[in-house]
Amino acid sequence: MKASFVSSSAMQNVLRLTISQSQKQLTTASTEATTGTYADIGISLGSGAAKSIDFTRSIAQIDSLKTSNAMVALRMEASQTALSNLQAAGDSLVSNLTALQANQDTSSIAVALQSAGDTISQLVSTANTSVNGEYILAGTNLDVPPLTDQSAAVSGKILTALDDYASGLGKAVNELSGDEITTFITDTVEPMFSETAWTDSTDGWSTASSTNMTSRISNSETITSSTNANSEGLRYLALASVVVTSLFGQDLSTDAQSAVASKAIGYAAQATSGIVTQQSQLGLSQERVEKANDALDAQSTLLQSKLVDLQGVDTYEASTLINALQTQLETAYTLVSKLQQLSLVNYL
Repeated sequence: MKASFVSSSAMQNVLRLTISQSQKQLTTASTEATTGTYADIGISLGSGAAKSIDFTRSIAQIDSLKTSNAMVALRMEASQTALSNLQAAGDSLVSNLTALQANQDTSSIAVALQSAGDTISQLVSTANTSVNGEYILAGTNLDVPPLTDQSAAVSGKILTALDDYASGLGKAVNELSGDEITTFITDTVEPMFSETAWTDSTDGWSTASSTNMTSRISNSETITSSTNANSEGLRYLALASVVVTSLFGQDLSTDAQSAVASKAIGYAAQATSGIVTQQSQLGLSQERVEKANDALDAQSTLLQSKLVDLQGVDTYEASTLINALQTQLETAYTLVSKLQQLSLVNYL
């Protein structure tokens, strides 16, 4: 009978290999138990890995769109707030001018002048509001403050034109009738607030672009996502205010002052109507963003479900494997330790 011998060194080498393999399997199983997905998608899915990459990329694109939509929504919300403030300023101006029509005493005129001056200041400061470094009422010129207060310069032009107008009629300014001052405002003052004059590069009020921002809110949908300070609403709010600040206090007749107040009220009402239109347009875009986000959420949920089905693992099974591997490793470590203690000296 032939005897076979196995060296302790060979046994240790086998155990070391077992330990190495078990440690590698333990790392993989721990990753899968923690993440709930395969540790190595390529090895586990083979050709199916391409589909997994497509799903992951689509989910990332959806997340990017939602992040962009959040910025778009913030810009439109800030724009709505700014427009609401300007609408309130226009309503306040109308209220004060309406009171002035009933009583043209010095106190009422002072209140109207103060209200008009405040409206101009609020118009400029509100139009120059920025969010995240972008001027929200600048159209596509996001990095440029859109409005500069030109009320003093325009008032000077108006008074010069008024003197010329009255002289042409052979009258002093304080002799102008209500109809005559109305004609002057319509024919001379109002054109000073046309979009062309408003955006004139030399002495205009606005450096805003009349072209608004557009934003992609889904893979197939874009919206107009901003508004601008060149709109009729803002121009007519400035017009109403400047008509008051430049013409009241010029020793006009009672009839002419009533006509000035009437024209200013009309311009202010036209301004608030235009501002409401801007708000409505932005509101439609805000609604479309909300619906787009709902659709993106639904798409993301569906893709996430498919991705889990494709690369998900049974975490309970992975945890069970971890326990088994840990037991196997402990046993191997114990055997290696005992083999290392073997020595012929112990048996001599």
